[in-house]
Amino acid sequence: MSLTLLYNDDCVFAAYKPAGLHTVQLRSGGGASLADLLLTHYPDLAQASPASGDAGLIQRLDRETSGIVLGAKSRDVWQKLFEELLAGSIQKTYVALVEGDFTTRRTLSSFIGSPHRGAAKVRVYENEPPKSARALPGTTVFSPLSFNPVINCSLVEAVASPARRHQIRAHAAYVGHPLVGDALYGARSSLSGLCVAQREFFLHACTIRFQHPTTGQSMTLESPYLHELSDQALKDLRLV
Repeated sequence: MSLTLLYNDDCVFAAYKPAGLHTVQLRSGGGASLADLLLTHYPDLAQASPASGDAGLIQRLDRETSGIVLGAKSRDVWQKLFEELLAGSIQKTYVALVEGDFTTRRTLSSFIGSPHRGAAKVRVYENEPPKSARALPGTTVFSPLSFNPVINCSLVEAVASPARRHQIRAHAAYVGHPLVGDALYGARSSLSGLCVAQREFFLHACTIRFQHPTTGQSMTLESPYLHELSDQALKDLRLV
């Protein structure tokens, strides 16, 4: 599998992660990762993040999620970007295929987490739960982009910051529109035929906005998503 860099300068980079690939190395040896690809080409990235197996990457995407991932080339730059991430200053925009007619813009703020470490699924709490729930606050803004009644599927934009684990998947399901094919969160339909590559669901990190840690410049980096969808899906959703 080849490495695709979407942006690269002296201290910051952004890489494309395809669906089906882990973001960082797993202790259990759970398969190939984007970090593996990065370290093959740039071994020094092992020193850029506290965990060498993260290869300087700031954030993670689910294995089935594709798109842009931001990274740093040195430990001080990593720390600055990570602090931006924790503060919610790094804004991430995703696109997703969800079940049903998602017709109106919606904002959902909740606590998201699970009392069990390593749980396959997270829970949405409208109100702050006990500390034992291990839940953190997260806000997702959903905006409809397209809908096809024949396949009963909508393409939506989701803006999340700081984007907790499974946040968009859990929030979409909570408002009655689980991602197509995401059986873990209650989806009843299949993604079959809608994407070019085989994957369980379609969630793509298409844009990341942040302040450059050395220049102070406002940066917007993108990972196009139309090529991830099949020709039929593009026609059905009137994207071409």
